[in-house]
Amino acid sequence: MVSVRRRRQQKSGVPKVTRRRKDKHRKIHHFGNAIIAANWDDKLTLSQNYAKLGLRVKLGKNAGGREKEVKIISPIKVDDDGDEDDEDLLEGDEEGKSNDIDDEDPNLDPYDPANILEGTAKIIRDKDGDVEKVVYGTKKLHSDEKDEVTVAPKEDSEVVKQLRELAERKKVKKEKKLGEMEAEALKDLYEKYGDDYEAMKWDKKLNPFQLSPGQLKRKLQRWHQQQSI
Repeated sequence: MVSVRRRRQQKSGVPKVTRRRKDKHRKIHHFGNAIIAANWDDKLTLSQNYAKLGLRVKLGKNAGGREKEVKIISPIKVDDDGDEDDEDLLEGDEEGKSNDIDDEDPNLDPYDPANILEGTAKIIRDKDGDVEKVVYGTKKLHSDEKDEVTVAPKEDSEVVKQLRELAERKKVKKEKKLGEMEAEALKDLYEKYGDDYEAMKWDKKLNPFQLSPGQLKRKLQRWHQQQSI
């Protein structure tokens, strides 16, 4: 036989906390746009969904919470054979391009860190061939080609195209219609005072909200349009 305490607990209006009930509270509700709601994946996070749809969660810079893109750079190798070769450098980019600036422009200082690719280095040797200094590059990859090379913009996703079409549609402004009681009061004001808005202002019976002459004028203009007078 069930105890009194158990029976009261079963009849209680407080719902039992279960995992299934808790999961329902986690469900993301799709607010606003029907296009985003139709393409939303409940298994992904908000950031992942926006990235999949070709959108951004925030317009500003990221403040954390995202994995950084890791670039693999080869370790720096130093040649101590005594070889007077200025190209003892580490090629850090994946394409294996050399950062030898002498071939591009003879006026540039080849040992200036700004002219050496980031992730690579050049060795400065003395007359005896001993290593004097290792200059590490600070030049970003393709920093000189930004102005010359035009990067093709990423093609918009299907969702972005649909959102653009929706934004370009002209919204039809709906005219606000006067209510029956308001229209009746304006009719009485017009029949009693005509266009004397200053006198209408002081009528406490027909103008209970004490509308100003300007407000009364605008409302009567709307009433005229609605009545086609």
